[in-house]
Amino acid sequence: MKNKIVIIIPRGEAYRNFLYSGIISKLAGEYELNIITVFPSIILEKRLSSLGNSTVELKNYYFSYLFNFLSEIMDLAHNRYIWSEAAKVRWEMRDVEATGFYRKLTRIVKKSLAVFISYLNLLPFTESFLQKISVYEGSVRYWRRYLQEINPALVFNTSHSHARNAHAIMYAANSLKIKTAAFLFSWDNLTSQGRIIPSYQYYFAWNTAIKEDLKRIYPAVRAENIFVTGTPQFIGHFDKKSHLSKSELKQILGLKPEEEYFLYSSGMSHHLPEEPYVAERIADRLKELGDQYKLVVRTYAKDRYDVFDELKKRRPDIIIPEVLWEKNYQTPLEEDQRFFSSLLKHCIAGINVASTISLELCMFDKPAINVGYNPPGKNIYPYNYTRFYSFDHYKPIVESGAVEVAGCEDDLLNILSQTIDFPEKLSNERSNLIRMFFEGNLDSIVIQNFQDSIRCIVQKTIK
Repeated sequence: MKNKIVIIIPRGEAYRNFLYSGIISKLAGEYELNIITVFPSIILEKRLSSLGNSTVELKNYYFSYLFNFLSEIMDLAHNRYIWSEAAKVRWEMRDVEATGFYRKLTRIVKKSLAVFISYLNLLPFTESFLQKISVYEGSVRYWRRYLQEINPALVFNTSHSHARNAHAIMYAANSLKIKTAAFLFSWDNLTSQGRIIPSYQYYFAWNTAIKEDLKRIYPAVRAENIFVTGTPQFIGHFDKKSHLSKSELKQILGLKPEEEYFLYSSGMSHHLPEEPYVAERIADRLKELGDQYKLVVRTYAKDRYDVFDELKKRRPDIIIPEVLWEKNYQTPLEEDQRFFSSLLKHCIAGINVASTISLELCMFDKPAINVGYNPPGKNIYPYNYTRFYSFDHYKPIVESGAVEVAGCEDDLLNILSQTIDFPEKLSNERSNLIRMFFEGNLDSIVIQNFQDSIRCIVQKTIK
């Protein structure tokens, strides 16, 4: 008889990480899967349902005002506790966004409580208190009944961040003393996002550095309960059979055979105001290097869909292809993975502002160029492009020498020109960065790592 596992898919990107990668399929052959998930589309719902013994839709479940208030205060206190460069920026942004007398007063009260909790190191106590009172929440009682009926060996959340809809399930599992595990969704979340709420017993991390961050920030977590697995996010990049040929891609992009392109990847407009203006000016500078060099803009799929619309209409020479994501729950589609991998593979180089895509460019041994200046002639206060390069997670990437940070537009033009002439310039540094960062945990080995780690947890549960 197979052991039972509950798998939670609380956001669309987890479909890419765990369904498209084949991890869920592998686990289905070994365990009885009970999947609690958002349903972005009927097609994905049917595909996922074919792998699980039961599939339940994950909806938004609400907590009481008091519970939400305490959770918010604890999150603020955590921000003050870690006080990383990213945390300082978040703190400042919230101050700026608090307009009007009532919002400013509320912000002051919340900050005061958060500083008090952080200063007295009351975060563990607050966390324990929230766990205890969670059983009085209707949504937690609902999931307690569900879990008691199934009695799983493990409840695994495929995304610890941006997954508030999964909180009630995890509080329920903790209250029933069921083993819980979470995948640390992104490499920057521990130092740039809020507190992990609720807590888990086991964690899956991208690399050893993230494991050490987790141990430092959450000293109660035992080192042996943190598994370094790598991330399934990039598995699609290594499926060479699915990549488009260069000629196929050029045809889709509308490029002539003799034309080449640089790939600009945008970020969140909320954090990077005036980014279409920055991209347009880069396209203008590329013209100085030759008419055969074009700019392709990969817009950030989770941002507003109209951010680059005006630029696209006004500048047909700047290629801005559609990002093939299902809008429901911001879910990547498999055809987009193929297209994006091909964009990375065939570009001359990639340009972005301190993005994860810098790592992906290095995987393809493509030059990664970072915009290290603010939009020329624009006042974007309190935002600042340059601050991202001091963030805890990204600073080591810059220090590795594998990426180049342009301090101004003239600097960027020089880097672009050198990249055309000497694309192999930082090839060794790029290779070293990927080897050190991922520790060999790329491609299909990530699937095996997850299988082995979950098997280890389940066996501990049985014993």
